[in-house]
Amino acid sequence: MEVIITGGQGFLGQELCRHLLKKGELKTSSGVMQEVQRICLFDNVAPATTSGVNAHPKVVIETGDLTNAETCQRLMRPNASVFHLAGVMSGAAEKDFDLGVRVNLDGTRNLLDACRAQGASPAPKFIFTSSLAVFGETYVEPGTPVGDTDKIVPKNTYGMTKACGELLVNDYTRKGFVDGRTARLPTVIVRPGLPNAATTSCYSGVIREPLHGVEAVLPIARDLPHPVTSTRALIANLVILHDATWPDRVDRALNLLSRPSSLQQLVDALYEVVAPAEHSKLGKIVDKEDSFLSGVVRGMGSHLSHERAKELGMLEVPNMATVVREFLEDFGEKTVVSNKRQRVA
Repeated sequence: MEVIITGGQGFLGQELCRHLLKKGELKTSSGVMQEVQRICLFDNVAPATTSGVNAHPKVVIETGDLTNAETCQRLMRPNASVFHLAGVMSGAAEKDFDLGVRVNLDGTRNLLDACRAQGASPAPKFIFTSSLAVFGETYVEPGTPVGDTDKIVPKNTYGMTKACGELLVNDYTRKGFVDGRTARLPTVIVRPGLPNAATTSCYSGVIREPLHGVEAVLPIARDLPHPVTSTRALIANLVILHDATWPDRVDRALNLLSRPSSLQQLVDALYEVVAPAEHSKLGKIVDKEDSFLSGVVRGMGSHLSHERAKELGMLEVPNMATVVREFLEDFGEKTVVSNKRQRVA
């Protein structure tokens, strides 16, 4: 079988590709496990490097613009499974409404139409990555977790485009054009590399920067809880979502498993994992709260329940100290601390 990953040169796209190459097989829409023979990594930029998964013989690199319908039509293959990870992040979409709508909404519809045009039977699987940002104005009692079926009223443009995408996936599935599954992603930590355009980027930066001896600036209030997940749990759960037998219902969305954490709790986890003798090596953590960014994060769901994810057997998110240790094991080769090891590709 073939797999198409949009946003394939991003962090999650690369990690998903690595996981699929190691796993070696996925379940088709017919319920049969098949070998993954080809993975297309699609992005709007050429890869920064041709090493790693980009160099694997099963991997094909393609570049283009999802807002171009013809590009999406050329990208699609009969019966290919699609993991749609590409999109404009929360902060960028809030500042540039037209860009957010064009990429996140029009791009998603273009991909769905390209799947529809294949006319495949059974319909191809389409894994759509939505976001907890679809929850903004909520109607649950204070302290009550927001569930899979609670009303979605986003309070930012990013969440609005993701909510629209969820409805598109539901209806294209109802019509038999795709076999859609939507995962509402929490914030994924700890991302390596440079900060991205997500409003919640500091939830990675508060760990990543100090571990590299670099100052971390926190634009979000330290006590503001926000749902997070580890990279390993997120990737594993996306694959579980792909292979799962979906219950007979029109609604194809679920809250991916997460754990609420504040920036202060992440700081505490960092100092728990790093040996006291090496605390002085860590970069400083500076508070410079931005009321706009704090408002955007406060307008997202902060406490979620995960009944559907548990029903499908998804993995629980580890505690924050374990998340820090996983980052050191997987991406810690250039950090300033001793308890690390370089991952074997």
